[in-house]
Order: sequence, then C-alpha cells, then structure tokens
Amino acid sequence: MTRTTRLLLRAASAQTLSLLLLASSACAGGSATPPVAAQAIDSANAAPAAVASDTLAAKLDAVFLAPKFSSAHWGVRVETLDGRVLYDRNGEKGFMPASNLKIITTSAALEKLGPDFTYRTTVEVVGEVLADGTLKGDLLITGSGDPSLGAWHPDNKQNSTTLFADWIEQLRAAGITRIDGNIVSDGRCFTDEGICTEWVYWDLPYWYAAESSGLAMEENAFRCKIKPGTNVGDPARIEIIPATDYVTVVNDVRTVEAGGTSNADVVWRADLGNTVRFDRTIALDKEVINERGSIHDGPRYAAYLLREELERQGLAVSGEAYNIRTYPGAASLDAAANRRLLIDHVSPPMSALCDVVNDVSHNFFADQIVRTLGYKLGEAGSFKEGTRITREWLKEIGTPQADVVEMQDGSGLAYTNIVQPRQFTHVLRYMRTKSPVGSAFYDTLDVQNESENRVRTKTGYISSVRTLSGYAITDDGEEIVFSMMCNLYGVPTREVSAAQAKAWKILMNAKVD
Repeated sequence: MTRTTRLLLRAASAQTLSLLLLASSACAGGSATPPVAAQAIDSANAAPAAVASDTLAAKLDAVFLAPKFSSAHWGVRVETLDGRVLYDRNGEKGFMPASNLKIITTSAALEKLGPDFTYRTTVEVVGEVLADGTLKGDLLITGSGDPSLGAWHPDNKQNSTTLFADWIEQLRAAGITRIDGNIVSDGRCFTDEGICTEWVYWDLPYWYAAESSGLAMEENAFRCKIKPGTNVGDPARIEIIPATDYVTVVNDVRTVEAGGTSNADVVWRADLGNTVRFDRTIALDKEVINERGSIHDGPRYAAYLLREELERQGLAVSGEAYNIRTYPGAASLDAAANRRLLIDHVSPPMSALCDVVNDVSHNFFADQIVRTLGYKLGEAGSFKEGTRITREWLKEIGTPQADVVEMQDGSGLAYTNIVQPRQFTHVLRYMRTKSPVGSAFYDTLDVQNESENRVRTKTGYISSVRTLSGYAITDDGEEIVFSMMCNLYGVPTREVSAAQAKAWKILMNAKVD
C-alpha cells in the first residue's frame, strides 16, 4: 500500500469515526441532551447557580437550535470559575476540536516545561581551521526542536537571512573564510517522522501542515509571491522566499483577464521531495498573491539554506548540505574529538512561543512543542510520546474522563483528535484558578473584538469543524469559562462563527449570582 493510499484511508476512517462518535448526540434540533441550566461539575460539591441561568439557557438554545443548524452537532459547556455549570449541551460528548486542541498543548507545555523554557541550537566546527581561514572539516548544526529558528514568527522582521547574517559574522570572527567540507544538520532529538500519520494527504503541500523536525528553519516552509505575466495566457511569475533552489517549481498558473479570478496557490508537493506544483489563475491587474508552502526534510533544508547563504556572502563551501541521518560520515562525525562549539543560539521563552501557537494558531509551533514534551519528559521526541505526556498531564489536573481524550498531534490538524467540551472548560478553569503559570497561558489567548477586553478565546477550524473556547467576564464582573464546538455542519463556516460570536455576547450579559 502506498503512502498516499494509506493517508487517504486514514482520512476516510477519521471522518467515519467522527460520525460514529457524534451520532449518539444527534436528534431533531441538533441535540440529544436537554441543556443543563444549573449543575455542578463535582456533585459532591454542588452549588446551585442563579435561577437567572434559565434565561441564559433559553437565549443560548435559540442560537444553537436555529433551524439552519438542524444537521449540525453542537457541544457547548459554560461554567463559573468555581465549577458551577450554567449551560450544557452535549458537554460530555466527544467532538473534533481542530485548533482548540492547542489550549491543551500550550497549557501542558507551560506547566511541564515552564514559561521560561528555551531551546538551544548549536553550531560546531568539526575539524581544523587552517592559517588561511579554511575549515578542513564539517560545520555541524544541532537542534533541540526550536520552532522559531530562522522563523518569521514570533517577530515577523526575523527570518533565516537575518539569523544567518549573525552566524556568518561569528564564523568570520573565528577566522573562517571558506569551508572545505560539508554543512550537516542534526535533528535527532526528534524521531525521523515528519508528519502525524493521522493528517490527511491533501493538506501536506500547505504551510499549515509543515513537517515537524528536531532541527527546522523557516518553519519548515517557504513563502512565495505570485505575480501575473505580461499578457493574458502567460505563465505567472513565482518568487520563492527565501531565495533557494531547494524547491523545484512546476508553474501551471496562468494569467487571465483583468478582474478575473485570482486563486493561484500551491496544489501539490512530491511525497518525499521538494518539487512543488502551482496551479489556477491570477488576474492581469492583480498586484501579487502571497502564499506559503511546506518542504520535505527540515534538517537538510536548514543545512541547504545555510550553505546557499554562505556562498552568497563569499564563504565558499566545497561540500554539500546533509541531514545527518543520511550523511555517509555520520558515525565519524559523532565520534570526532575535534568538535568545537562556535555558536550557541537560544530561542525566545516558551511563553512567547505559546503566544504564537494560540494567537496565530500556528500548527507547526504547536507540533514542535508537543514533540518537545516527548523529547524532554518522555522516551522519544515523537508525536506519540508528546501526546502521551500531555494526556498524563490531563489526568494529573483531574480532567474528567481524561482516558477517553484522543490526541494525535499538538495542533489539532488530525481529524481523529476527540475532546469533550467539559474537558476544555476544566482545563480553562484549572489554568485560571490553580495553575502557577495561569497568567502566562491567559495572555496567549486572543481578545475578541467588541468585547472591551472581556472575552479571550482560542478559535479552531478544519473542514466541517469550527470551535471556540475561552473566558468571558459578565456585566456584573463574574468570570466564566466556555467551550463551543460545532462539528459536521452544513452551512458556511462564517454562519457558525457568527453564532459563536452571538453566544459569547450573550455570556457577557449573563447574570450569575
């Protein structure tokens, strides 16, 4: 069975699994369970909510039971910070969370690794630097999973070019003017899997499904500018950023008449290669389309980009760029006694990286972080170990039915991730009331427009999945947590988003005693 067939079958299985899991909650009006106006998470500590929550339930029902959502599956939970349940619709059912899963990933990372945790990337010379400035040997880059290395996040003024400028300056300061050897990248802190096997095949060419790796540069992606040709019918002009021949472009984009459709994009990438096809059209009067695509083999990409920049800056390299896993001299490199540390690069703190994850909803950052949990606290830097450590953390903090959480990645891109709304509200309450790093997590969430800084949320979206979870402060100053998960809806996503926005505005006006 080919890799393509296997991924397609997994995608179909994921959709089937989701339908089976959600079917138990389906009935006319989109809910199997009547909403709960007031109940406690822990019945032993039950404290009744105000009668006014009945009005809240009616208002929320009007949103979630609208006729247009008759075929949709809603899971909604609203609680006070002390655990009183103000509203529940299928809160104990499993739903596909999409990027709401990042709430769990970042919470676990901030607690288990700490907000001040940093990644370290080193550059070593392996060999002798001769009097004429020649390095007789290899340049070795060793990673620890840093998602921000040479990335345009968290500071969009940074990228691999600015990073390499600093590195090359340090090479020159060490007296190196040319390299008679290879550029080798070591990302073995993570296992050699690039993607989560539960991702669907058609996502893989795009930047939001970028491969994860122990050493990564430019977010394991490339940016590109697509511009129209001179005349209608001409191929588009495509510029790859950073400038590199690591990516081979197949350009099937055509220029159409002014005012025509401009939807050119990456549409395909070779499974285990970096030949990328662009297709569709761009209008003659369209200035530019800015897009991004993924690359294969992040460690080699890092070495390749550095080799190209060294050559551009006048430091000739006689050898090639390698991922150490495929480097013929890997064993001798590992055993070399003449290794000398030249550059020690430290990432921004975990709090800043988690801010990228939740504010930008950055899949690559989230998956790097979850694999770091496996690398630092588990048995391997893999998706499996990272998600296992994260699920163990859910148990440690008392998450209800933590054993039934299905977590395949850190980003929420997999359709086989399954989480209950009440599990999200539990994590949110815990991070706000008990976690020593709760404020660091809270600051990563996005402030909703028109909320006067009273609603902070994390959104989530994959096809047929739209989720929104977070905190709201009512008119009376009561802080509440909520999770609104909609799966398998048959209306435009914007209508689900509008319903969720309407719901959090209702929560802002709720009366809670």
